[in-house]
Amino acid sequence: MLIRTGRGIFYGLNMDDNKKELQEGTEKQSEEEKAETKREKRLYEPIRDTLCGLFGQYAEKPKEPEFQREPYSHEDNPYLEIVGDKRCFSEILKREFDDDTLHMIDNEGIFPDIVGYVRKKKSNPKEIIVAEIKDTPITLRHIEQARFYQEIFNAPFGLLISSKGISEEKVRFVTKRTIIRGKVIIAQYNENPYTKFGLFNINPRFRDSVPEFLKKFCIS
Repeated sequence: MLIRTGRGIFYGLNMDDNKKELQEGTEKQSEEEKAETKREKRLYEPIRDTLCGLFGQYAEKPKEPEFQREPYSHEDNPYLEIVGDKRCFSEILKREFDDDTLHMIDNEGIFPDIVGYVRKKKSNPKEIIVAEIKDTPITLRHIEQARFYQEIFNAPFGLLISSKGISEEKVRFVTKRTIIRGKVIIAQYNENPYTKFGLFNINPRFRDSVPEFLKKFCIS
């Protein structure tokens, strides 16, 4: 495109080409985001099953045989639900949230990837579990997001799990500035080809935020 001024003619940008490049860039970014989301969703079920196994070790098993238990007294313990895919909570989960949390998630559309609860003893209250799943290396924004979810749901157990882990630079940074990480449990998930349960690996420098029953996964 030519731009005519009082001092002569200058070559300018072709606005149609510029618009086309911008549109193509946006479409490419959208495709990449869709692919990343698809890969992430593929991890939901195996990580949910693995977490059920781990928190099942935290929950104490009933002492009385099943035939001696009260009718209709059975409850899944732990109970974990994939929320990030369907973007809604079951009535079972909603019963565990206080009024403020229910109001907030309805108005703000807050849907962590996996949400549930565990009861350590039958006489204990249920403890909320919130897990955010990533199929990319963990970033500071991911940690911020996981901590936000943990605070919104007042969850004793807030996890950030990535199939790609976290870089050494970020490990050093968040261990020096613990306010960024808070009590979020940061872990790497590795699929196990021989079983539906995967393997967790937690950097030993994050031990301070890891509950006792998960400390065995703090491996160098």
